[in-house]
Amino acid sequence: MADSEIVVGLKRCELFAELSEQEVEELIALLAGSCQIATYEAGDTIFVQGELSTILYVVVDGQILIRRTFPLGDRTGTKMIALLGKGRAMGWSALLYEHHYATATAVCQKPARVILVDGATLRSALQKEQSIGFKVMERLASMLGDRLRAAYSAMETHL
Repeated sequence: MADSEIVVGLKRCELFAELSEQEVEELIALLAGSCQIATYEAGDTIFVQGELSTILYVVVDGQILIRRTFPLGDRTGTKMIALLGKGRAMGWSALLYEHHYATATAVCQKPARVILVDGATLRSALQKEQSIGFKVMERLASMLGDRLRAAYSAMETHL
Protein backbone atom coordinates (compact mmCIF):
# COMPACT_ATOMS: atom_id res chain seq x y z
CA MET A 1 0.00 0.00 0.00
CA ALA A 2 1.37 3.43 -0.95
CA ASP A 3 0.51 5.01 2.44
CA SER A 4 2.67 2.55 4.38
CA GLU A 5 5.45 2.99 1.80
CA ILE A 6 5.29 6.75 2.37
CA VAL A 7 5.50 6.31 6.15
CA VAL A 8 8.49 3.95 5.90
CA GLY A 9 10.19 6.18 3.32
CA LEU A 10 9.81 9.32 5.41
CA LYS A 11 11.07 7.55 8.53
CA ARG A 12 14.22 6.55 6.61
CA CYS A 13 14.77 10.01 5.13
CA GLU A 14 18.05 11.74 5.99
CA LEU A 15 16.20 15.01 6.54
CA PHE A 16 14.26 13.53 9.46
CA ALA A 17 17.18 11.58 10.96
CA GLU A 18 17.31 13.68 14.16
CA LEU A 19 13.62 13.20 14.95
CA SER A 20 12.35 10.64 17.45
CA GLU A 21 9.91 7.98 16.28
CA GLN A 22 7.10 9.95 17.94
CA GLU A 23 8.13 13.20 16.22
CA VAL A 24 8.23 11.49 12.82
CA GLU A 25 4.76 10.07 13.43
CA GLU A 26 3.51 13.54 14.41
CA LEU A 27 5.03 15.09 11.29
CA ILE A 28 3.54 12.38 9.07
CA ALA A 29 0.10 13.07 10.59
CA LEU A 30 0.49 16.78 9.77
CA LEU A 31 1.47 15.87 6.18
CA ALA A 32 -1.58 13.66 5.64
CA GLY A 33 -2.69 13.85 2.03
CA SER A 34 0.23 16.00 0.86
CA CYS A 35 2.53 13.12 -0.10
CA GLN A 36 2.47 10.73 -3.04
CA ILE A 37 4.72 8.15 -4.67
CA ALA A 38 6.05 8.70 -8.19
CA THR A 39 7.88 6.18 -10.34
CA TYR A 40 10.66 7.16 -12.75
CA GLU A 41 12.63 5.22 -15.34
CA ALA A 42 16.36 5.45 -15.99
CA GLY A 43 17.00 8.64 -17.96
CA ASP A 44 13.91 10.46 -16.68
CA THR A 45 14.43 14.01 -15.45
CA ILE A 46 12.73 14.69 -12.13
CA PHE A 47 13.40 18.43 -11.99
CA VAL A 48 15.52 20.95 -13.89
CA GLN A 49 17.91 23.60 -12.58
CA GLY A 50 16.19 26.98 -12.51
CA GLU A 51 12.59 25.77 -12.54
CA LEU A 52 10.13 26.63 -9.79
CA SER A 53 10.58 24.19 -6.91
CA THR A 54 7.53 23.34 -4.79
CA ILE A 55 8.20 19.69 -3.99
CA LEU A 56 10.59 17.95 -1.61
CA TYR A 57 11.61 14.57 -3.04
CA VAL A 58 12.60 11.56 -0.92
CA VAL A 59 14.20 8.59 -2.67
CA VAL A 60 12.50 5.30 -1.70
CA ASP A 61 14.66 3.26 -4.04
CA GLY A 62 16.70 3.76 -7.18
CA GLN A 63 19.52 6.13 -7.97
CA ILE A 64 19.32 9.83 -8.83
CA LEU A 65 22.11 11.95 -10.28
CA ILE A 66 22.22 15.59 -9.19
CA ARG A 67 24.06 17.80 -11.65
CA ARG A 68 24.69 21.51 -11.93
CA THR A 69 25.26 23.53 -15.08
CA PHE A 70 27.43 26.64 -14.85
CA PRO A 71 28.83 29.23 -17.26
CA LEU A 72 32.39 28.91 -18.58
CA GLY A 73 32.89 32.07 -20.57
CA ASP A 74 31.19 31.56 -23.92
CA ARG A 75 30.08 27.99 -23.14
CA THR A 76 28.62 26.04 -20.22
CA GLY A 77 29.85 23.14 -18.15
CA THR A 78 27.90 20.47 -16.32
CA LYS A 79 29.19 18.58 -13.31
CA MET A 80 27.81 15.82 -11.17
CA ILE A 81 27.22 17.09 -7.64
CA ALA A 82 25.81 13.97 -5.99
CA LEU A 83 24.47 10.50 -6.60
CA LEU A 84 21.50 9.89 -4.31
CA GLY A 85 19.90 6.62 -3.24
CA LYS A 86 17.45 5.29 -0.66
CA GLY A 87 16.59 7.75 2.10
CA ARG A 88 18.18 10.78 0.47
CA ALA A 89 16.25 14.02 0.02
CA MET A 90 16.40 16.49 -2.85
CA GLY A 91 14.49 19.58 -3.90
CA TRP A 92 15.31 21.28 -0.60
CA SER A 93 14.56 24.71 -2.09
CA ALA A 94 10.87 23.97 -1.60
CA LEU A 95 11.39 24.20 2.18
CA LEU A 96 13.11 27.52 2.46
CA TYR A 97 11.16 30.42 1.05
CA GLU A 98 8.58 31.56 -1.44
CA HIS A 99 9.50 31.61 -5.13
CA HIS A 100 12.00 28.81 -4.71
CA TYR A 101 13.94 27.55 -7.69
CA ALA A 102 15.84 24.31 -8.22
CA THR A 103 19.59 24.83 -7.85
CA ALA A 104 20.45 21.71 -9.87
CA THR A 105 18.93 19.08 -12.16
CA ALA A 106 17.94 15.59 -10.98
CA VAL A 107 18.09 12.69 -13.47
CA CYS A 108 17.36 9.01 -12.73
CA GLN A 109 20.30 6.72 -13.27
CA LYS A 110 18.28 3.61 -12.36
CA PRO A 111 14.53 3.13 -12.11
CA ALA A 112 13.34 4.90 -8.96
CA ARG A 113 10.41 5.33 -6.65
CA VAL A 114 10.29 8.73 -5.01
CA ILE A 115 8.03 10.31 -2.38
CA LEU A 116 6.80 13.76 -3.41
CA VAL A 117 6.06 16.01 -0.43
CA ASP A 118 4.31 19.33 -0.95
CA GLY A 119 6.84 21.93 0.25
CA ALA A 120 4.28 24.48 1.45
CA THR A 121 2.51 21.85 3.57
CA LEU A 122 5.79 20.68 5.05
CA ARG A 123 6.87 24.26 5.83
CA SER A 124 3.51 24.86 7.51
CA ALA A 125 3.88 21.69 9.60
CA LEU A 126 7.39 22.70 10.65
CA GLN A 127 6.14 26.14 11.68
CA LYS A 128 3.27 24.61 13.65
CA GLU A 129 5.53 22.18 15.52
CA GLN A 130 8.53 24.41 16.06
CA SER A 131 10.66 21.93 18.02
CA ILE A 132 10.35 19.47 15.13
CA GLY A 133 10.86 22.30 12.66
CA PHE A 134 14.09 23.37 14.35
CA LYS A 135 15.52 19.84 14.22
CA VAL A 136 14.57 19.42 10.56
CA MET A 137 15.97 22.81 9.53
CA GLU A 138 19.15 22.17 11.49
CA ARG A 139 19.53 18.86 9.66
CA LEU A 140 18.79 20.63 6.36
CA ALA A 141 21.56 23.14 7.07
CA SER A 142 23.99 20.26 7.62
CA MET A 143 22.90 18.56 4.39
CA LEU A 144 23.27 21.82 2.46
CA GLY A 145 26.78 22.29 3.82
CA ASP A 146 27.69 18.81 2.58
CA ARG A 147 26.17 19.47 -0.85
CA LEU A 148 27.88 22.85 -1.12
CA ARG A 149 31.27 21.29 -0.36
CA ALA A 150 30.57 18.61 -2.98
CA ALA A 151 29.60 21.26 -5.53
CA TYR A 152 32.76 23.26 -4.87
CA SER A 153 34.85 20.13 -5.19
CA ALA A 154 33.16 19.16 -8.46
CA MET A 155 33.65 22.63 -9.93
CA GLU A 156 37.30 22.83 -8.83
CA THR A 157 38.09 19.61 -10.68
CA HIS A 158 36.59 21.15 -13.81
CA LEU A 159 38.74 24.27 -13.76
